[in-house]
Amino acid sequence: MSSILLRVKPSISATRSFSASVLRMDAGLKFKPNTKTQVEVGSMKQPGNNKRVDPRLMKRFARDSIYDPFDFSLARIHLDRKESSSNRSANDMFDKFGVNPLDLYTSPEILSQFLSSTGKILHRDVTGLSAKNQRRLSKAIRRAQAIGLLSKTHKDVSFLPTRTSGRL
Repeated sequence: MSSILLRVKPSISATRSFSASVLRMDAGLKFKPNTKTQVEVGSMKQPGNNKRVDPRLMKRFARDSIYDPFDFSLARIHLDRKESSSNRSANDMFDKFGVNPLDLYTSPEILSQFLSSTGKILHRDVTGLSAKNQRRLSKAIRRAQAIGLLSKTHKDVSFLPTRTSGRL
């Protein structure tokens, strides 16, 4: 069997010095340490291997870009969705109508729309309010609960949505 002698050059970051080392390798192997191979992902499509993936879960990368493993995680998808969502102040109904939520502490009908059926204040993601108005709304709800206009444990029955059944 024929063999090839290769001298290994010492590396700056290497922990051991291999300047005098000699490696023997089989002549059948093609060893090219400084070459890079490119694989075209689009050319690997096979007709029997078609799986549909939701486009929202796929990220488009620019050619020759560097990516991080975080870019493929669900956390990154949620982060991108959060950053690309529309401006919260556009959805804020208090800013739209010029109303201060603190002035509504005597209106339990309006404040109850921002409570769950168990009496908890709905999260800002659900209400769509800005951070400032969500704090004001929370303060108004706590004031209304303190003076007895709203219950702390459940939503009042008169504010719950009514269901109509088909039977009489």
